[in-house]
Amino acid sequence: MKKNIRKMFTKDTEDTPQETGIKSFNDIFTFLKDNKKFLLIICLFTLLIYANIITGDFVNLDDYSKAFTAPEFKDFGLALKSLDAFTILMSIIVQTFGIKSSVFHITSILFHMINGILVFTLLNILFEKRISIIGTLLFLAHPANTEAISWHAGIWYAGRTTIIIPILIFFALFKKTENKVFLITSTILYIFSLIFYRGGGWILITPFLLVLMDQFIIEKKIKISNIKQYLPYLLASIAFALYLLPGFIKERIEGLQTLYYVDTETATPLINRIPYTIYMEYRTLFYPKILSIYHEGKYIKPSEYTFMVFLTFAVFFAVFYFMKKDRRISGLLLMIIFGVLPSFSPVIVAWIAAERYLYIPSIFSSVIISIGLIYIESKINEKNKRQGKIKKESEKNNFVLYASITIISLYSIRTVLRNNDLRNSKNLWIASKKTAPYSYRVYNNMGDVLANEGDLDGALENFKRSFALKPDYADAVHNIGHIYMVRGNLPQAKRYLEQSLQMNPRLFPSAYKLGAIYMEERDFENAKKYFEACLQYEPASVDCSSGLQTANQMLSQ
Repeated sequence: MKKNIRKMFTKDTEDTPQETGIKSFNDIFTFLKDNKKFLLIICLFTLLIYANIITGDFVNLDDYSKAFTAPEFKDFGLALKSLDAFTILMSIIVQTFGIKSSVFHITSILFHMINGILVFTLLNILFEKRISIIGTLLFLAHPANTEAISWHAGIWYAGRTTIIIPILIFFALFKKTENKVFLITSTILYIFSLIFYRGGGWILITPFLLVLMDQFIIEKKIKISNIKQYLPYLLASIAFALYLLPGFIKERIEGLQTLYYVDTETATPLINRIPYTIYMEYRTLFYPKILSIYHEGKYIKPSEYTFMVFLTFAVFFAVFYFMKKDRRISGLLLMIIFGVLPSFSPVIVAWIAAERYLYIPSIFSSVIISIGLIYIESKINEKNKRQGKIKKESEKNNFVLYASITIISLYSIRTVLRNNDLRNSKNLWIASKKTAPYSYRVYNNMGDVLANEGDLDGALENFKRSFALKPDYADAVHNIGHIYMVRGNLPQAKRYLEQSLQMNPRLFPSAYKLGAIYMEERDFENAKKYFEACLQYEPASVDCSSGLQTANQMLSQ
């Protein structure tokens, strides 16, 4: 066993991508069969590092709204009409197994296993054998990927990758073999993904990754003439953008404004956001020690921002520097940036920084690390050879073996620890308070946890802290009103619930609770007003309909 592990990490670097021998679809299955032992390692390794999340609960983020209230998940006919692969998959899971947290976790882990196999295949086509092995294991263990795998609502980021990587695989095979069947397959998959894997337009990063892969990793130099090979992807993207993207952008902006209170009009200008986004992306990918579900509230000192700007320039300098040294690294550095392209939108349609966005970029950072380790080992061996320390092949330095095992082990430990944070809501918000102590959402969500545990004093303290951090955060104001309502302090409850509705008229639970309070006070006119306000934004609310019916009956007497 020890010899087999050593062999995986110490194969001669002359083992080139062309030796995969994939020239037809049958050859793909032959390749997978020939590498079945490593594919088994991929599956077992993934299961090992994510085993402790399988029995984890839902957390009070987006999971409740997505898993419990979406009507499409409970009606397969509606799911099919949505033409959305994620919605259809969730509907099948819910109707087959019910609302079970462990089932969703297992599904995410299976996606990660599949993506590991796909990444291994792609890297074998593009790089030498050792890079494909080390890069795949680093990708599987990368701690930043826990948000996409261990958080239920992050499953879509792993799911989308199962279609993006095959698109890149078949295009790479087309370039290696000149077999146009591969190009046609890649194009069909991309069009299919635009229809069924829309994901708010995130699938549109695929052509950018494809072009960068072609121009920097496959080709020896920039070839403008290759644009004709990109036309099918370009035309399909334009058609998609013109027909569907405006609606997605409008819906996303409305969601950010009404659900997350993001003021897209007064947000930080793009030119100022770029250094922060690039800094957070590269820091998380290459030094994934600090992980947080939220990245907000922290005051960035001028010296910190200066460093972010410096790092941004350093990245682009590295891109130009490696153009002559090793063009592959230039391409990979750019693919990391283009992997989170929506974060650079002039109009905010995505978070400026989010770890789940790094699921695909983590592939490219893992390859850069692999290339770097092999380069360092080659330099060590060259030095030792000049000094006469290497006289035969067996005396070569095993730096790659030990360095890879060390990094993969550290990644795995961090992933297991992060999984523990995501096992339940309380763990998550205790951990998030340490990494995002000025996030208003962290305190609001922690208040929810404590309220559910019956700790009303602790809940009220956290809700008020959230309100203090963001005075226009209607959710926290609503929750303060709810605590006062539970305690029987109706004047204070009405004050905060009315304030929350003024901040966000769409917050229909505030309207319902105000209606219930006025019903208790036998003020049926006001009760009717608030029940009607509730139904205006949530027509399907049974509680509001029942309350309105009762209020009308009392008024008619």
